[in-house]
Amino acid sequence: MSAPLVRVEGVSKSFGTFRAVEAVDLEIRRGELFCLLGGSGCGKSTLLRMLAGFERPSSGRITIDGQDMTGVPPHARDVNMMFQSYALFPHMSVARNVGYGLRRAGASRAETAARVDEMLALVQMTHLAGRRPDQLSGGQRQRVALARALARGPKLLLLDEPLGALDRKLREETQLELKKIQARTGVTFVVVTHDQDEAMTLGDRLGVMDAGRIVQIGTPREVYEFPQTRFVADFIGTVNLFQGRIAEDADSHAEIDCPEAGERIRIPHAVTGTVGQAVSVALRPEKISIGRAAGTAPNRMQGRVGDVVYHGGATVFHVDLDTGKRVRVSRANSARTEAEAIGAGERVVLGFAGEAAVVLPA
Repeated sequence: MSAPLVRVEGVSKSFGTFRAVEAVDLEIRRGELFCLLGGSGCGKSTLLRMLAGFERPSSGRITIDGQDMTGVPPHARDVNMMFQSYALFPHMSVARNVGYGLRRAGASRAETAARVDEMLALVQMTHLAGRRPDQLSGGQRQRVALARALARGPKLLLLDEPLGALDRKLREETQLELKKIQARTGVTFVVVTHDQDEAMTLGDRLGVMDAGRIVQIGTPREVYEFPQTRFVADFIGTVNLFQGRIAEDADSHAEIDCPEAGERIRIPHAVTGTVGQAVSVALRPEKISIGRAAGTAPNRMQGRVGDVVYHGGATVFHVDLDTGKRVRVSRANSARTEAEAIGAGERVVLGFAGEAAVVLPA
């Protein structure tokens, strides 16, 4: 495991009486692509701006590569930032845009030309070096902005919603390309995004923010499969949440009394709670089976299909349980046609393994 490049220790930021960032502790490893994920107003962009030096923490400390950043202005940090707007100079060619920071830093003409060539090759824009930004597509402008941000070889590159201006298909393609570029350069990237799919695609690790705090850090799989709070479970992907109380908690198993599900939910491991404690049970739609008859799953719920939505790769069933709770079930469409498709209005039985349920604080 690589040593941390960035350490954020007890950092808070206030604007008047408003607390934008609250007591954040964070380590970002050298050479990783780290995503800060959260909704609007959660504090992720404010935290990014403090890393860049555009905002000073109200309290706490930030170090980059062992150097305390207190009082260090943005231009003196070995950090660059790429904005959502890209901020390209419209009167300059692609090549001159990429080389702008090098020229400002006093690099020679030969050094600048060589580095510009290297960066344009990295982002596959060599053939468009002579064009101006208004002659480029959105995806091409994004590549130019990235090449310019990397040209001076920063230790840390900060990206604030870098793909927000692209359409969905181009955005998905560019996510993978951005990840490849980061791996080739070895530069530490910190990406701010509100898009869960984008964070899951890009990030080696994610930091999920809520109300100025980082509420969970982990790999995409860890955050999705093992959320630590009800907020994280609900924010990342789609989830069914049930209210319940711990009815039994032994070393080998637990049972959750869950009226919304219609019966107790059986878990094949301890949940380290106390009997009677209120909890939430999170269950992902793809972890639930659906059929007209009961299967072999240890946990079952019964209800009637309300809506059926075809999404191409999967079909989502909105099922109204007999308890009144509405549940989403997702089933992969592995075949082009389905002879006995389940339709709206049908009675169904849902099933799931105990391992699929995540028990969280209420």
